Amino acid sequence: MNAVALRVNKLLVRREFWENRSLWMVPTVVIGILTVLSLYMLLAVVIGHNQAVNEVDIAGGPHFKLDNMPDFSTADSDQINAFVTAGTFFLGLMFSSIMKIVLFFYLLDSLYAERRDRSVLFWRSMPVSDTRSVLAKLATAMLSFTAITFVATVALELILLVFMLIMGSVLGVHPWSILLHPWSFLSSWLLLAYGLIVQAIWFLPYFGWVMLASSWAKKAPFLWAVLVPLGIMGAEGWVFHSAHIARMVALHSLNWLALAYNFVPEMMKGNGNDLTLTTHMMGIENLGRLLASPELWVGTALGAAFIYGAIWLRRNRSEI
Repeated sequence: MNAVALRVNKLLVRREFWENRSLWMVPTVVIGILTVLSLYMLLAVVIGHNQAVNEVDIAGGPHFKLDNMPDFSTADSDQINAFVTAGTFFLGLMFSSIMKIVLFFYLLDSLYAERRDRSVLFWRSMPVSDTRSVLAKLATAMLSFTAITFVATVALELILLVFMLIMGSVLGVHPWSILLHPWSFLSSWLLLAYGLIVQAIWFLPYFGWVMLASSWAKKAPFLWAVLVPLGIMGAEGWVFHSAHIARMVALHSLNWLALAYNFVPEMMKGNGNDLTLTTHMMGIENLGRLLASPELWVGTALGAAFIYGAIWLRRNRSEI
C-alpha cells in the first residue's frame, strides 16, 4: 500500500470520527457520571467516618465497616494481582457492553444515512472505491471498540484508584501497598487489550450483518437488522419446534470467553478480608485453542460475506 492510499484510508477513518462523535462522547459521559458518583461517595466517607464506632454512614443509608474492607497490608502479590485484574475486567466488561450498543447504532446508520441524504453521490464522484468506504466504516467500528474501550477503562480505573487510596487511608486499610505492584496493572491491561481484540474479531458477523441491513434498507434499517433474525428464529420454532439458531446466536456472544481465558468457578471466592482470586487467566494454550476453534473461522467467514454484500449493495443500490 503506497503512501497516498494510506493517507486516504486515515482520512476516511478520521471523517467517521468527526461525523459520529457519539463514538467517543458516550464513554466520556459515562466516565464523568461515575467519577461524580464516586467523588460523592468519597466525600461521604471522609466526612461521615466515625473512628470511634468504626463505621461510615452515608446519608443515613449504607454503612461501610472496617471489618468489611480488605486489608491490603496482609495481601500477597498474587492476591493483589487478582484484585486488580478483577477490577479491570469488571470495568472493561461495562465499557465493552456500552460500546457494543453505540456501535450497533453507528453501523446501522453508516450506509443508510449516506443514501438517505444523497451524500453517497458525492463520495462516488471522488476517487474512493465502495470497498474502501465500507472497510473504513468497519475499521472505525473495530478501532472504536478496542482503542476507545481500552482507554476509557484504564482512565476510569486510575480515577477510581486515586479515590480508593484516599478512602482506604481514611479507613486505615493500607491501600497504598497496591502501588508496590505496578506489574499487576500492566498485566491486567495487557489481558484487557487481548480480550478486546479477540472480541472485535469474534463479533465480526454481528458487525457485518448490521452493515448489510444498513446498506439494504430503504427505510427503518433497525427493523431489518432485528426483525429478520427474529423472524428466522420464529419460523424455525414454528416449523421445527426447535431453537437452534437462537441458541447459536446467543452462545456465540459468550463462547469466546472460554477460549480466550481460563475462567474457573474458583475465580472469585471468599469475602471480607479474603482476596483469594485466581490470577492464571490466560496462557499460550488459550491462544492456540482460540485459533483452532472452527467457530472463530466460520464466524469470520460469515462476517466477511455480510461485508461483501454491504459493499455490493453500496455499489449497486440507488439512493433513497
